[in-house]
Amino acid sequence: MTGPRRCGGAMTARWNTPSGHQWTIEAGTQRVTLVEIGGGIREYTVNGRDVLAGYPADAMASKGVGQILAPWPNRIRDGKYTFDGRDHKLGWDETDKRTAIHGLVRWELWDRMDHTPTAVTLARTIQPRPGYPFALVLRVHYSLGKDGLKVEHQAVNAGPTPAPFGLGIHPFLTIGGEALDAATLTLPAGKRVLVDDRLLPTGELEDVTGTEWDFRSGRTLGGVSLDTPFVVTERGSDSLAVSELVDAEGRGGQLWQDSSFGWVQAYNGIGPSGVANHAVAVEPMTCPPDAFNSGEGLITLAPGEKWTGTWGVRPL
Repeated sequence: MTGPRRCGGAMTARWNTPSGHQWTIEAGTQRVTLVEIGGGIREYTVNGRDVLAGYPADAMASKGVGQILAPWPNRIRDGKYTFDGRDHKLGWDETDKRTAIHGLVRWELWDRMDHTPTAVTLARTIQPRPGYPFALVLRVHYSLGKDGLKVEHQAVNAGPTPAPFGLGIHPFLTIGGEALDAATLTLPAGKRVLVDDRLLPTGELEDVTGTEWDFRSGRTLGGVSLDTPFVVTERGSDSLAVSELVDAEGRGGQLWQDSSFGWVQAYNGIGPSGVANHAVAVEPMTCPPDAFNSGEGLITLAPGEKWTGTWGVRPL
């Protein structure tokens, strides 16, 4: 983004791309590009091969690719919720489903706080507004190292009252953009959140053991349709939950999430490029859909309280 300029007496800003300014970090053969609008990931490649599905430098993000979802991930029923005894109404992002989806910062400008060859820190303040009259300061630190990409999130309640909060991320795992019919997806999830035709929770969980939804030992993706929230039940001794997408040769990537993220959404419908079955979204979430109404996994931040959560991607 260039500096402000005057046009007809008005101060305007000019972007070189629809995603605003872009920052690149590199480590060895790894390359990640972050964007100003939304603060998300535009590309992650190793040796020029996509590990995360991205989009061109002169394009906008579509299908949520790489975006940060805050102060709530997924959907809020009818865009309405009650918090601390007060009713709130948000606008609908999905008119057909009558839902508010994926938070308030996907199309906001994020400020660069720091940039080194291997790391970038971005920040965004959520100002109080109708529907969400709370103030939050969000920060995200992206860094590359020998183990891949690490992403550290922070949220601080900058307002005078408690604030409801949740966070998710929308990366699409891919194997160089190849078709994924023969690829194997593994998810660390023993329970599925049952949803209705609006993709909102029914209030029931299903044990996936012995069902088509059990990805704990890996399943090939041919013929599989996913737009499904899961409860994370499998973690290693390091408390990390690991999802994996690989081809027959073991090429692909792992996405890990720490204990701050207790849910994961998997989606393999139309991908970022408009082509089905070349990428699968594996979305770490701190709460399931409609948590602002159910209270399930909902975080209440007291004034001045800080939340942190970390996830990352390991190329294979």
